[in-house]
Amino acid sequence: MQMLDRDTQPKSVGVVGDGDDVAIIETIEDVFKVAITDEDAESIRTLEDAHSLICSKLPNEENEQTKCLTAMAYYRLNRAMQDHGKAWPSERVEAPEAMRPRAFQQQLEEASGLQLPFLTTSSARVNMLGWSILVTWAAGPILFFDLYAIAVGILVFALNIAIWRYATSIDQRVWIFRGTLADLSRQASEENIGQLVSEGGKWKGADVWAVMTKIISDETGFPAEQMRPAITFID
Repeated sequence: MQMLDRDTQPKSVGVVGDGDDVAIIETIEDVFKVAITDEDAESIRTLEDAHSLICSKLPNEENEQTKCLTAMAYYRLNRAMQDHGKAWPSERVEAPEAMRPRAFQQQLEEASGLQLPFLTTSSARVNMLGWSILVTWAAGPILFFDLYAIAVGILVFALNIAIWRYATSIDQRVWIFRGTLADLSRQASEENIGQLVSEGGKWKGADVWAVMTKIISDETGFPAEQMRPAITFID
């Protein structure tokens, strides 16, 4: 990996407190199963501050917890997949031909007790409907300028929303996960780190850093691999 010169290293991940910080903190709370107060949030400036705060909220990593997070996820997923034959760590995980991707994801989530949103994504048709809603909302003020026309625009927008909600409810989604059961276990342990820790999983500071930076990267687009402790989190 090419190292950045000190003068060219980024100073901030780009969170300026305009609402992005609230969304990120809420996601951190949900993933790690911790509560971050307003006072806690105000004390965060750098990524190191955020990392230290999260670690302080988790059970002491020096206690008697001995269960590996990935091993915990693997055991649950392996058991959840028994209905589809023997599952080996090196075996690729794909939705069975006889099942829709969404149904298979739901089955694995229910049987394992883990959240696995990274397995599937919305189909192209649902994404197109989502874009049509945005276009309708953006074009409304331009196309409709009197009271009656505005009412028509709102009606059309509401209809789009109703159609989109119906489409998402029946959407069987598209399978996007590419990897083995071992890969799935690692990703599932990151996605459910708070739950697994609360159930006796042993965590490390590196685990917390990896999950935290991924959350921030997903929200801001800032590459996780470029994040350093001293970089500003919230300006």
